[in-house]
Amino acid sequence: MEGIEVRELLPSEYKEWDLLVEEAQPGTLFHTSDWLEICRDVLSKDLKIYGCFRNGELVGGCPLFVKNIRGILKVATSTCRMTSYSGPLIKESASTKASKRMQETHEILNPLREFLCKQGFDSIHLTFAPGFEDIRPFTWNGWDSAVHYTHYLYLKENIDSNLSRERQMELKTATEAGLKTRALNDPETYYRLLSLAYEKQKLEPPLPEEFYERVFKLFQEKNIGYMFVSETPEGEAVAAHLNLYGKKCAVIWTAALNPDFAHLGPIAHLYYNEFLDLNSRDFKYMNVMAANIPAFVDFIMGFSPELIPYYSVTLESKKYSIAKTLYKTTRELPLC
Repeated sequence: MEGIEVRELLPSEYKEWDLLVEEAQPGTLFHTSDWLEICRDVLSKDLKIYGCFRNGELVGGCPLFVKNIRGILKVATSTCRMTSYSGPLIKESASTKASKRMQETHEILNPLREFLCKQGFDSIHLTFAPGFEDIRPFTWNGWDSAVHYTHYLYLKENIDSNLSRERQMELKTATEAGLKTRALNDPETYYRLLSLAYEKQKLEPPLPEEFYERVFKLFQEKNIGYMFVSETPEGEAVAAHLNLYGKKCAVIWTAALNPDFAHLGPIAHLYYNEFLDLNSRDFKYMNVMAANIPAFVDFIMGFSPELIPYYSVTLESKKYSIAKTLYKTTRELPLC
């Protein structure tokens, strides 16, 4: 087996990276150069995509956002705001043997890990996509690990028999109020609903409006997803989901709601009709990204989803660990 060369990809090689993302089973929209560049541009991130090559062929890699904190600490993470996972990818193995697949995985991840450790980062945090299970090349070499969760709603299930009584009541209320659902490509409507939801909590939206505008542009240009809205009989949008297409699934990425209409059950109404719509289009499941937020878990459990784990690994220098301890004490050093 030839050795693995790891290096930073040139922007001209991003198309090759996107092909790897498309072919790798855990590859997600969050790995694509289009998504990563939105994060880079709108959130002022320093983006690096590292590639793993065997005989000139790209067989793996990892995107990272790099930040220098006050010229003292250099930190790298594979995620950013509203991008819950990304992390390492490897080319799918053609072998049917578990031992061979493990060998090929480790032959790519070990050089990647060694390369990252030589880049002078004081902290490296990698969050793997759901479905990427073998993180041992990191944990066997001193990296800390953590488990996170998402929920899958499998579309071949009978949704009506899986609904909790509370969700059933919300759907009845929405139906009696005459709420209707449809796809709509209108970033202004979405951001208006999002702003209303956060204003109610006296908070700022998690991302600037430009981020959502760029995502909607990708909806139009590359069909990466869509907005699904719940509307009153008068045509006023009162709730919306932004849904991203994945491999055999749709990711329910983010939700927005006019709080004045929450009593009508529009969010339950959205989930229910999304389920029916996606099932009719031969998707396999909905990835509902709310399993790490206690306030949302009770709601989504009313649809009887399956809990799906995914993993992260972290390596920190002694300098970073000391700085993190001081930050927790003083709250003066921004580490994220």
